[in-house]
Amino acid sequence: MLTERQCQLIEKELTEQPEPRKLGAYLCLNMGLMLSEVCALRLRDVDLASGKVNISSIAVKSREGLSLRAADMPRSLPMPPHVRRFLSRCMGLYPGGDCFIMTGTGEAPAFYMMQNVLSAVNKRRSIGATLSAMELRNAFIRRCIQSGMDLYTLCFYVGIRQPNVILKRFGEYFVPRPESVAALEKFSLDCRGTQSGDARGAGMNLLILGAGSQGPVVKEIAEALGIFSRIAFLDDDPDNKLAIGPLSAYRELREEFTAAIPSFGDSELRREYFDKLSQAGYAIPRLIHPSATISKSNVRLGVGVVVEAKVIIANDVSVGDNVILSAGCVLDRECVIEKDSHVGCACTVTRGSRVPAKLRIPAGSVYDKKERYER
Repeated sequence: MLTERQCQLIEKELTEQPEPRKLGAYLCLNMGLMLSEVCALRLRDVDLASGKVNISSIAVKSREGLSLRAADMPRSLPMPPHVRRFLSRCMGLYPGGDCFIMTGTGEAPAFYMMQNVLSAVNKRRSIGATLSAMELRNAFIRRCIQSGMDLYTLCFYVGIRQPNVILKRFGEYFVPRPESVAALEKFSLDCRGTQSGDARGAGMNLLILGAGSQGPVVKEIAEALGIFSRIAFLDDDPDNKLAIGPLSAYRELREEFTAAIPSFGDSELRREYFDKLSQAGYAIPRLIHPSATISKSNVRLGVGVVVEAKVIIANDVSVGDNVILSAGCVLDRECVIEKDSHVGCACTVTRGSRVPAKLRIPAGSVYDKKERYER
């Protein structure tokens, strides 16, 4: 399965100097289209006014070459906003509505055209994985699951009749969302729903400062929790398409986002923005992945702690503010992890060890130091 970092590299390549074949691959990644569907897609099937892509035909191989037939599951698919914006910028590639999306002409594409462009992307970006239209589609399905899309909507969108097909292939990405029970209040006579314009309505929006390699990990955890209505990034890199503005924009967004968290590998920078967000009045949440295992016996987690997938925390452990616990790390009994530190992926911190403030422990290492450090 493609990682989110790999997906970002692929999308960057597909959106730079766009051409018809890249648009076809882009739709596999961002709308989950099958190769047979995108090869049959014409410009007239893309309705920018309504924001929908109409799937009515598929391409099939025959003795005469490629031919078109009616789709097994014809459907009209709403475009994600970013897809609509990107396609709007690319309309100049197509002289008329009969043009195929993959060729830019009235000539139907061959299946190998997609693989050619993906092989070139892999070579230029060193993705390190076998790229195919199916791998892009699988990444889209994973993203939908992690964004909380229900199973039956997902099946309709990607054209799969049997939900068990998705459950068998992608079951590991489904997580329980017990917090969603709060939505049942709308059925109660004692409903305390907020009025339109009430400032409390922004209370479940999360702002993530830093959209580099750490930021998308934090976003995935926040999505897995299912408690945020909106999640957005700020970053000073003008080429980072995930960001809605620079880091300094946190000041102007205070009314729209009441929760925020810094997401930088650099501990000094993370502490700087932790303090700035606190002073600006943001709530800084603890983000704990549902797959993490945390003892119920005397574990203290500070403000702004990020606990990634498969982390294990034993009893009598203290974790300070603004700490990152990366995926798969293990904190043995009686550990102290001081503020602003970062325990790398698959690390083990042995029993009774103390990790000093702002230390970064490399991935895969064993940390065994029981000396007493000043807090």
